[in-house]
Amino acid sequence: MSFTIKVLDDKGEPVGGVRVRLAFTDPTRGMSHPEYTTDSHGEADFHGYDDGEVEVFLDGRSYGTQNYSNGDYVEITLE
Repeated sequence: MSFTIKVLDDKGEPVGGVRVRLAFTDPTRGMSHPEYTTDSHGEADFHGYDDGEVEVFLDGRSYGTQNYSNGDYVEITLE
């Protein structure tokens, strides 16, 4: 299973260099490891995770809970 988190600024432009970490809502799954960083397209790809819900942290700040499944592309706009 894989999915992509894409980080955008308030103008809709991709933001590279953002640290992305996921906290899974199922307590037995914990947090993503290692920490990921967005590329120049604002994207961080996650592989090997089962479908479900995650709380997304960008540079240590929570951006809420997102649902994802295989092949999803989740966009998050920085505030």
